[in-house]
Amino acid sequence: MAFSEEHIQYGRWTELSFFASGGANGKITESFAPGKIFKIHELRLHTSIAVASVGDLIMSLSAAKGSAYNLTFISKAMLGSTDVWYLFSNPLIFLSDDQVVIEFSLKSAANVVGINVVGWGIYG
Repeated sequence: MAFSEEHIQYGRWTELSFFASGGANGKITESFAPGKIFKIHELRLHTSIAVASVGDLIMSLSAAKGSAYNLTFISKAMLGSTDVWYLFSNPLIFLSDDQVVIEFSLKSAANVVGINVVGWGIYG
């Protein structure tokens, strides 16, 4: 799995969509850093079958300003879940050098996962 990036331009703003999918047995760790000031307004995760083991979905910040600024936004136990959709009431704002990391544990290679992160970036 690796995030693919898609852009839709609206003047100086660009909608960013990062998507990764695949199957794995073990821990999935994906990260992205658009290289510009950006906001995240939703995170979606879909699994093909309900998660049958205790594993967490974790979304965190690896801050460009140093580890003292690192932060975990989401930590959700996924036992029995197939779909998760976080729509943030206030978009999360990041600096241009920040990196967002998403981790998820699977115990079955038969399970296929799709992760989508949608937000906005500023160009110029």
